[in-house]
Amino acid sequence: MLLCGGLQFAGAAAMAADCDGSSDPCSVDLGRVTASFAAGAASYGAEVLLVNGSDASFSPPQSLPALQVIHTAASDGFRIQPQLYAYVGGSGVQGLHEVVATLQFAGLSFTADPGYQLHGVQAVITGSFSLVGNGYGGLGMPGAVQWNDSNFSTTVALDPAASDLSIGFSLAASYVEGDDGTAASYGAGSASIDSLEFIVSVSPVPEPAPAALLAAGAVVLHWLARRRRARR
Repeated sequence: MLLCGGLQFAGAAAMAADCDGSSDPCSVDLGRVTASFAAGAASYGAEVLLVNGSDASFSPPQSLPALQVIHTAASDGFRIQPQLYAYVGGSGVQGLHEVVATLQFAGLSFTADPGYQLHGVQAVITGSFSLVGNGYGGLGMPGAVQWNDSNFSTTVALDPAASDLSIGFSLAASYVEGDDGTAASYGAGSASIDSLEFIVSVSPVPEPAPAALLAAGAVVLHWLARRRRARR
């Protein structure tokens, strides 16, 4: 993994990056596409806040994680692993315990390199979410969420010129002790955002029609000339 002046990049294609980890505008070469960060590393933010109680564990505020450049035949993009997680309840601490998590990109955009054209951007988010007992909460995702047990994924279409994204989750659970000293009501909850990918569909710019016709005409003329020579 390459450490590039405060922002981390994974993959050889990222070596063209000129981001230095500050809040200055910067860009990252993804191969056929350039990702631009209007506020540099400050274009990204993620944190979990304890808004009630004390029975919780969660990830601290984060700076932009390492960018892993990814390629397919029809797309370029990057992946991050936010490691944004939280857990509430379960320890028998009296009262309501609640956390709220947010992750956002602001000022992110994508442009095609010369000779290529963009067809769209998708953000793909994966993570987990589970509740027990009186635990409650929810996911803040702009797209439809697909579930596999407690794991989720969602895909969101974005504008290449303004690929801002804001996602998150909330969790709450309480512990109420009964008159006999045992739990009258209790719960727990956990959630995480494990990975986030920005996938940019890209293709070569089609050859202009006149040039293509001229090329086809040259092939035909060459074939006709060969036929005439063969008849002599």
